[in-house]
Amino acid sequence: MINGTIFKQTLRNNVKLWLIFTLVLILLQVIMVAVFDDSTLTDISHLVEGTPLAGMLGQTTLLSMLASTFYSIHGVIFPIIFIIMTANSLIATQVDRGSMAYLLSTPTKRSTIIVTQAFYLIVSLVVMFFIETVAGFIAIQVFQSETDIVIADFIMLNVGLFLLMFAISSISFFFSSYCNLTKNSLAFGAGIPIAFFLFQLISSVDDSLDVLSYFTINALFDTTAILEGENYWWKLGLLLGIGIVLYIASLEVFKRKDLPL
Repeated sequence: MINGTIFKQTLRNNVKLWLIFTLVLILLQVIMVAVFDDSTLTDISHLVEGTPLAGMLGQTTLLSMLASTFYSIHGVIFPIIFIIMTANSLIATQVDRGSMAYLLSTPTKRSTIIVTQAFYLIVSLVVMFFIETVAGFIAIQVFQSETDIVIADFIMLNVGLFLLMFAISSISFFFSSYCNLTKNSLAFGAGIPIAFFLFQLISSVDDSLDVLSYFTINALFDTTAILEGENYWWKLGLLLGIGIVLYIASLEVFKRKDLPL
């Protein structure tokens, strides 16, 4: 079901974009780990106490700081941008520009094309977050070796972030497969993930806005539950399920839809 030639071509076309976002992600995390100082963070938390920013800052440990910043903002929005750009280019852009017509004029089946493109997107995210996790672990050993850190929690934060991006990528990929025009693909494939991100960000600022968390799948990546050892597995399972269902739906939609060939 995977076409090696198409996969290699897709890799060549998108590797620069993947490399840029992967390096940015690694740099952000390493810098945050390197500059972390619990005493400084405690002073800041006292300054913002009683303000909406206090809810975002959270506790004063390295992992809690990363959970409320990197794993809630930076580590979410940059992969989302990468996903939006990549997912749209894999299917919708090719259909819109007519290059998909050339590809389908070969003996290659539609199912092979869509599975290969989906495989690339998923693998690119797996490798991205694997490298980011390794880089973060090394940074912790180098810059925070004396800090008491539960490595299992750190790993689960990265697993949770990957599963969130897996689910979000399935949304963007579904609309890229469903829509024949790039503008329509982006309207939904970009609009929905960004709306989810904003809803989650706003809901974390003030408890009175917590209702917004019910309108975003980002809330299923519960960093607080992970750090406090609460039951979070069912939430991660839902993210995995959403991703699998929408990737399968993308396959079926692309196989059956009318293409402007």
